[in-house]
Amino acid sequence: MALVGWLWADLLLGLFALFLAANSAGTPIRAAEGIDPTPVELRIAVDGAALLAGGPAADREQARVAGEAERMLAQAAGSRRVAIVLAFARHASPGEGDRIATLATERLREGRFSGSVVKTYHELATGDAGTLLSLEVYLFH
Repeated sequence: MALVGWLWADLLLGLFALFLAANSAGTPIRAAEGIDPTPVELRIAVDGAALLAGGPAADREQARVAGEAERMLAQAAGSRRVAIVLAFARHASPGEGDRIATLATERLREGRFSGSVVKTYHELATGDAGTLLSLEVYLFH
């Protein structure tokens, strides 16, 4: 008679486990709806010194980078809109690489990039003074 309570508790626990298993079966976990999980990778040569110096040279370089990114993306992805951009600027210094990535992507806010999220990072490369911007572009389906 003393074991009846434990038997009842074990029976309820077993039924609860079966209920959870039955309700979780067939529910796939997917990536964010509407965003293609495979990025389009773009590599653009940049003039890091001009971007860091500021002024008209930096403005020209920003416009050139934005135009080049738009052109390359049109070739690779057609008319699909951009959801997320991860930008990596190559430089020997992490701080300068972050600054170059931020400055180089300043004009990626218009056209198909409108409304997208742009995150900037550095890519360490010994002896590099800011010569390459790598973009991982995630597109809407």
